[in-house]
Amino acid sequence: MTNPVVELQDVPVEIICLSVTPPVIRKGRVTCQGEGPCEVVLEESDPRLEPGMRVVLDGSPDRDLRIKGLVAGVDGPSLRVETERLVPPDKRSFPRMYGGIHIRYRVLAAREREKESSAWLAGEEAPGQEGDWREPDPFMDFSGTGLRFEDQLLCDKDDLMLVELRLPSSEKRWRATARVVRVDPIRPEDLEGRDEERQEPVPTHQIAVHFAELPAEATEALTEFAMRIQDALLKT
Repeated sequence: MTNPVVELQDVPVEIICLSVTPPVIRKGRVTCQGEGPCEVVLEESDPRLEPGMRVVLDGSPDRDLRIKGLVAGVDGPSLRVETERLVPPDKRSFPRMYGGIHIRYRVLAAREREKESSAWLAGEEAPGQEGDWREPDPFMDFSGTGLRFEDQLLCDKDDLMLVELRLPSSEKRWRATARVVRVDPIRPEDLEGRDEERQEPVPTHQIAVHFAELPAEATEALTEFAMRIQDALLKT
């Protein structure tokens, strides 16, 4: 895999890892030179960080920096992070939190929306063929009202989809319906560094959906998960 070219010298960041519960969120400083791994020095080491874990290096609010990568090595408070890609930071006042939300979804045709969505929410067997269901990368941003994930373009704005979701470190699954509110192409420069040898197709779009129907228990769980991450950020 070829890493994106990143040039940073001793820049303050927050390192966020959602592979464990509670999530790892630590302050540190990052140095990146060219296509090699970034070197991150944490203010305080964390034994939960291990090679292979996915992390985000998030710059301060006034700095246009967010790097998505994998931990390649750990030596006390020092990490080597292989850069997967640069992510455009969220410009909203209260950005959605990034998390490993596992979902699968199926886009409904107009003629089947009412019947299939009602059956789905009632707990009946999942409609359609197995190949109709998509499972995007779980590393997406989320809130209690919606999701934004990456996938190939197989839906349009205003489409309705069936959704099954679960939080990391949990086997509890919830059924929901969601409406597509935005579909944005991923910029070519943001695709740099994607592993061309992997089997699944490289995503081409960011897809934002707003939940149309979601169990109250799921809304509470998503909100609580986001608040846990925010609390951890405030305490670091």
